[in-house]
Amino acid sequence: MNSKLITPNLERKPSSLRYYQEGPPTELDIDTWSLSITGLVEQELTLTYQDLMELPQVQESRRMVCVCNWSIRRTWQGVLLSTVMEMAGVSNPEKYYVKQTSIGTKEKGVYESTIPLGDALSRRAILVHSVDGEYLPMEQGYPLRLYDFGLYGYKNVKGLAQLEVTDQYETGEWERRAGYDINGIIRPKKYWLVDKKEWGFVEEPGEVTDF
Repeated sequence: MNSKLITPNLERKPSSLRYYQEGPPTELDIDTWSLSITGLVEQELTLTYQDLMELPQVQESRRMVCVCNWSIRRTWQGVLLSTVMEMAGVSNPEKYYVKQTSIGTKEKGVYESTIPLGDALSRRAILVHSVDGEYLPMEQGYPLRLYDFGLYGYKNVKGLAQLEVTDQYETGEWERRAGYDINGIIRPKKYWLVDKKEWGFVEEPGEVTDF
């Protein structure tokens, strides 16, 4: 791991745990966990945690945005979604979607969310395993979370277990439960920037890069 990085005012970030859609698993054996890549691919993949750590890594400072109007910029580390899609032999990604499925629990089942694959790749979506130089905490989606930074957090599944390339754009948990938009694109509006302790108005849809 890289040395720990400090996000200003991190202690003021609202807790995400109460919004953890299916409830986090209380135990996880990282030695038996794996990520499956299935669906409309040339080669289905099963990647262990060690497999992911051995792939080319990226580390980027980017801002995530919650649909409940707060945002924070942190330093994320992981593997580009494009890397595993190329390994799986996905061609013409602009025609497809990727359905994310969480590890889930016996009590609450799994959480699913579908996003346009071509858009996610164009925005350099990352399979994130670490934040600020440390492994993701359970609250943030240990051991792996897909982040498309042009989308609100509810579209990015925590505790990821499977990616399915599909031609179907399916409604997810929070679209059904709360009536959120299926596209989940960050909208122009005012957000509380936790790390800066100020409000910022976002003028364009998609990833927030002005703050």
